[in-house]
Amino acid sequence: MQHNKERLLLLTLVHPDFLPPVYATAQSLRDLNYDITIVTFDSFVPAPVELGENISVETLGKHHNVPLKQRMALRSKFKKHAQQKLAEGGFKAIIAFCPFSFNTGVQIKGGIPLMYYAMETANFTIADLKRSPLTAISAYKTLHSLTEASFVATPSFQRSAWLAGRCGLNFMPETILNTAYITNHVKKADDREVLKAILPDWVFDKKMVLYTGAVNDRLCVKELVEAYDQLNDTTSILIVTGFKDNAYCKSIKDYVAGSKNKESIFLLPYVTREEMLALQGVADIGACLMKEIPGMIASQMLAPNKTGEYLSKGLYVLGVKNFYMNMFEAAGVGSLAATASVPDISAALREAMKAIGRAGYKDRISNYVQEYFCMQKQAAPMADALKKMP
Repeated sequence: MQHNKERLLLLTLVHPDFLPPVYATAQSLRDLNYDITIVTFDSFVPAPVELGENISVETLGKHHNVPLKQRMALRSKFKKHAQQKLAEGGFKAIIAFCPFSFNTGVQIKGGIPLMYYAMETANFTIADLKRSPLTAISAYKTLHSLTEASFVATPSFQRSAWLAGRCGLNFMPETILNTAYITNHVKKADDREVLKAILPDWVFDKKMVLYTGAVNDRLCVKELVEAYDQLNDTTSILIVTGFKDNAYCKSIKDYVAGSKNKESIFLLPYVTREEMLALQGVADIGACLMKEIPGMIASQMLAPNKTGEYLSKGLYVLGVKNFYMNMFEAAGVGSLAATASVPDISAALREAMKAIGRAGYKDRISNYVQEYFCMQKQAAPMADALKKMP
């Protein structure tokens, strides 16, 4: 990469394959004439990703599912590598996306501005310390170091207000909604070619309901599967990615095995980013269901990544009513269940099926994304802050 432009160093513990707003931020800022370097750890499903020119992704090893001692060593390696990048010169700012990367930025920034786009809700309790010491310590440090940041943003208005109060800030963090970088993507034969290895040809003639993400109870994946099953709709299929070898996933597989609609329900493991984007390219409805759990602050201030990617590909959103998701129903680009119960999700899914049968819904989604819900629009506060930096 030629560094004839001002450079930005983006830091994230979670690989952008699973934190896509990092990619979207990088692409949006690249379009404003910056060279971007992303430093991160390995993806769960490593595969090449096409981001265009002037963006490099540098990975430093497998951080997930490794012993604590190895994670500590990897984090030291991350800090050293980020320092080495800064030593190359030409960096206008550091942009951190999680507590760990923010704390790393505080340690290495010197006189370089540090920007924090807080994709995670960093809270600290004694219970957190017992459950996950590294995460809790990172959160504690972040909450007490935010004044080190030249710019702070979160992906929801709720989180911005909460963070200001939690840290006693004398300013309100900006809100940059979790959105995707929009391109002129059209459903193409290429998407089908990519998916031939994981799906049979006949599925492409069906309406597709898609969920791409982690499979766990908080994200209501079992409820989604059961709600779809209740539709008994022979004109559609359901595709869920992210399956692992655990008790929750097994319970869903066992349910599907006994369903009369089992041929229409596809339970896939984690797929590559190319395969995930191809799935979004051919699907019709994108599911993004979440439960709000009392006592779990992050679950009460939802800001899911998936809605931005779904909408950027023209998918109609299926969700559950909450402060964040309500805007999609209000804009006519989503149907929301009253609660995260199976009957309510099934009713919302039925409404979504009707919605994608009506003329003009694709144009409505496209207009909503182009005019508001894309990273090119949402990242404007960050771009403005960068312009004002020396």
